Amino acid sequence: MKNIVLMRHAKSNWADSEKTDHERTLNARGRKDAPVIAKEIMTRGVIPDLIFVSDSQRTRETWEFIKPLFPNAKTQFTNDLYLASSGTIAKLISMIDPVIDVVLILAHNPGITEAFHTIANVRIDNVPTAGVGCISLHSDKFQNVGVSETSIDYFIYPKML
Repeated sequence: MKNIVLMRHAKSNWADSEKTDHERTLNARGRKDAPVIAKEIMTRGVIPDLIFVSDSQRTRETWEFIKPLFPNAKTQFTNDLYLASSGTIAKLISMIDPVIDVVLILAHNPGITEAFHTIANVRIDNVPTAGVGCISLHSDKFQNVGVSETSIDYFIYPKML
């Protein structure tokens, strides 16, 4: 069995109109929520071996707040996840080496919300900022994403806690 943890970046700051969307930083709520969600991931016991992070500023900052809880996870930053579609997310997952058991994808909406449907056939209206869910892929290979049976282990977001 493989596990896919899908996470949307924490709440971003819209106050600086000089910055591009890619350059937006986290706001105070985002900086508070990210480590809280990371602790919730830890308590559920599905710890990432590999973390793929969109290269936007807000996802990098979210990662900075969660990485202390996952010190052994290899991290890769990629522009491919910046505003990626669910298809792009699923394709990235399908290329992960089978030696990895748990991957965390840290990216943006609408792709993260749509990925729950594409990967696990679960309809979530909107993954809120810092929202996270874990999908169990009933396969020993990530390349079977979208084909193998799946189940949702959990779906949480800051306002639930």
